Amino acid sequence: MTATASRERVRELKSALQTVAAEVTRIGDAFKEEAPGKFVIGPDQRKSYLAKIDEANEIRDLLNAEEKALGVFEYLDAPAGVPVAGMLAGRQGGPQYKSLSAAFMESAAFKAMRENGFNDPRGVVKFDQGLYSFEGTKDIFTLSAGQHTSPAFGHAQDVGISERMRRPNRVRDLFPSESTTANILHGIRQTGFVNNAAPVAERRAADGVSAPTGGLTDVFGRAPRSRLIFEPYTASIATISHLEYVHNNTLADESRIRGIIDRDMIDGVKLVEDYQVLFGNGQGENLLGITQTPGIQMYSGVGGEKKTKQLRRAMTLAILAYHDPNGVVMHPNDFEDIELEEDGNGAYRVAVSVAIGAEKRVWRLNVIDTPAMLENRYLMGSYGYGAKLYDRESVSVQVSSENATNFEENICTIKASERVGLAVDRPESFVFGTYAA
Repeated sequence: MTATASRERVRELKSALQTVAAEVTRIGDAFKEEAPGKFVIGPDQRKSYLAKIDEANEIRDLLNAEEKALGVFEYLDAPAGVPVAGMLAGRQGGPQYKSLSAAFMESAAFKAMRENGFNDPRGVVKFDQGLYSFEGTKDIFTLSAGQHTSPAFGHAQDVGISERMRRPNRVRDLFPSESTTANILHGIRQTGFVNNAAPVAERRAADGVSAPTGGLTDVFGRAPRSRLIFEPYTASIATISHLEYVHNNTLADESRIRGIIDRDMIDGVKLVEDYQVLFGNGQGENLLGITQTPGIQMYSGVGGEKKTKQLRRAMTLAILAYHDPNGVVMHPNDFEDIELEEDGNGAYRVAVSVAIGAEKRVWRLNVIDTPAMLENRYLMGSYGYGAKLYDRESVSVQVSSENATNFEENICTIKASERVGLAVDRPESFVFGTYAA
């Protein structure tokens, strides 16, 4: 059912009601009046009269219901908003004027003509529209040298701005939360461990090796010496920051733009943070990234082996250094290759439950796939133990209208920044690997 069909139904019911009403009048006029106010009605007349009245009441009830339904259909068919031309031509906060055609089609005279099937014998109707002036009203459709920048017909709909559907993976997701109030970090870095632990005899001969003689020359057994190598280090607190200029009108006219700018500014800082944690060279204001720290292990895979097998061999290197790795950072293209690896039966090796979404894990390790990592490379290690990430100042967004010539140019400066430090005190717990072809 549509509004048009409902209107047709209302017209038909009104016509039927008029027909039945005429029949009721005809039967009533046939009553015999014996005295003023007294009528003689035959049994058949009475039966027909009451039946027509019941029929008229039934049609009236249907008509009332159909008119209510028509209101629903007209509401559904109504436009979502004010027509563009009317919205822009009408004065803000003032009366909204209709065109002559719109005023005519909404007039009572036109509605009466429509209900009568446009068969009104008069042929002429009148309605009072009144006079008004568009003086001072701007028409944006004529300001573009003949080119319309907005549609002149139809209705406007604000579709907004599409936002990202997912939060990017961050290297910091592998680290437990750590904070500091210092402006420089320092500590002791362990760069080696030679384990010479062995069973020790209670006594030995004088040479310390031979079996004891039981004499006064015997010596007590001596434990062998292991080798632990340490070195001191310092790590600076790096400031990562960037800014953007936004016109005040933009922020005032589109409130959502502020949130989107904030999000992208923060993401920009976090992406550089990823790169600094991985590859910072430690010079100037740069962090000393994990891959640039002396003492980490390097590994090149065995040619012809699947990437998952190469990752497992690198995992063994970290375990042999007495550190259990808990995460691996790789490029999204490499993680795609790993998740799409198949066994001999065509089943995926890593993503067991592809239909419901597998976790980002491989060989019990959490996976961070980020463009900050070089393609065909990966960094596996014990995040949070072998290396710690410290927040001096968490990422924040600041807005100022007093920067440089902002006041004169009516713009705002939006700046996102953070202060962060990285301490790598167990470099052997990390393996910087390269996938073999």
